[in-house]
Amino acid sequence: MKILLAVPPSPNHRRIIRMIDCSHEAKASYLWHPNDFLIISSLCGPGDECVLVEGTADSLSDEAFFGRVKDAKPDIIFFALSSAGWETDLKYYRKTRGLYPHTPHFVIADLFIEKEYREFILRECEGIVGNPYLLDLKAMSAAKRGHGDKFPGVYTHHEDTIYKGKQAVHLRTASPRHELFLRPGYRFPFALRHKFASVTTMWGCPFTCSYCTDSKLQPVVRHHEDILAELDRLHRIGVKELFFTDKTFGFSESDVYPLLEAMAKKYRFDWCCYFHPQLYRPKLLEMMKAAGCHSMIVGIDSANMDSLKQYSRSLAKSRLEEFLAKANELRISICADFIIGLPHETEDDVKRTIDYALSLPLDFASFNIAAPLPGSEIRAKAKEKNLLPFGNEGFDTLGTNAMLGNQNLHADSLRRLRHDAILSFYLRPSYILRRLGRTRSPGHFWNQFLQMLALFRKGIDPNLPPA
Repeated sequence: MKILLAVPPSPNHRRIIRMIDCSHEAKASYLWHPNDFLIISSLCGPGDECVLVEGTADSLSDEAFFGRVKDAKPDIIFFALSSAGWETDLKYYRKTRGLYPHTPHFVIADLFIEKEYREFILRECEGIVGNPYLLDLKAMSAAKRGHGDKFPGVYTHHEDTIYKGKQAVHLRTASPRHELFLRPGYRFPFALRHKFASVTTMWGCPFTCSYCTDSKLQPVVRHHEDILAELDRLHRIGVKELFFTDKTFGFSESDVYPLLEAMAKKYRFDWCCYFHPQLYRPKLLEMMKAAGCHSMIVGIDSANMDSLKQYSRSLAKSRLEEFLAKANELRISICADFIIGLPHETEDDVKRTIDYALSLPLDFASFNIAAPLPGSEIRAKAKEKNLLPFGNEGFDTLGTNAMLGNQNLHADSLRRLRHDAILSFYLRPSYILRRLGRTRSPGHFWNQFLQMLALFRKGIDPNLPPA
């Protein structure tokens, strides 16, 4: 069987990241691996051929993209779409469908978390991937559009048959075909090296923050022995840098501790991950550092953490600051995510969050404009007010293409506040000295420098009106 994984080109070569849970445009020049496709590649049998046509990472022209799609001659096609590039992604999908009208097509996109978009796209495909770990590729290769076939992990009709709550599913899994994805077009902003591999220990998220798409996804936890087998393979092919793609690394203690212990003994990987401060334990951070962790991405979101409880987000400032102190003691770099312009916020609220970011011992800060992400409470309320007619997409946390604002803050005010936050955070002399002191090689410095230039290019606009 021949499997085609297709990622379309992005308009104006934008760095659009397409995933089941959250599609968005990168805030600098980085581009993550298409993680759901990585997972699907792990399901291929020994005799299966898997082809990745990557229009965005490889900066393909339309002619080159469709030429490679034609050359693939697949038995089954998986196509990635996104809310961030919905209009053009749909055109690429429809033309691909026209090239292979009788080949089963399955799609992924964050938009398909919502019923109206599922109803729309199911007229044009055999199914929507809702959980990539559950797929039966052989059965899906025989799918017929409109026949009502049912497959594990796939939406083939309009009901919510995939989402089953927050009880974690523990699975035994195979390794992805990483060789397909080791391309120069993929870049990670915090990596010490240009070449890196993405590894998943948990897909989905155990937390329920209602402004986040991941609140809708059930977590799937991999056994640590399967992850170690994958790391063995990456070690053999010369990969030294990893990005653990979990929405929060360390969720399953029964697997993470033996994983970290084995990593510290067997390998010399350097790696980054997402981390939730609620999972903080001093021993866990110490083991992560010993196993090679050099950077973490952490959601702080707001200076007023009590206000986040209305979005089912619970985090004590004391716990957060204890975690940050320990990370700094271990010299683990921290990138903090902040959200500005949540529905309840005023300009003063946003400024307090920016000031809080400046007061913390952080290495990077990502200022995200609150967006109507598919499946989020923000989106649901915007639709109730008829602010989001069907097909009106392009919203993401970068805020350059489409933005709603809120009842207290106009979109231009939020852009100006984000602009000011970036300048205030990154141009401090104390910050620059801190980063120079934590730069570990010329290649690391160059990667950080290029990402900084791209961040400023995308986030700084001197023509914006005052906030």
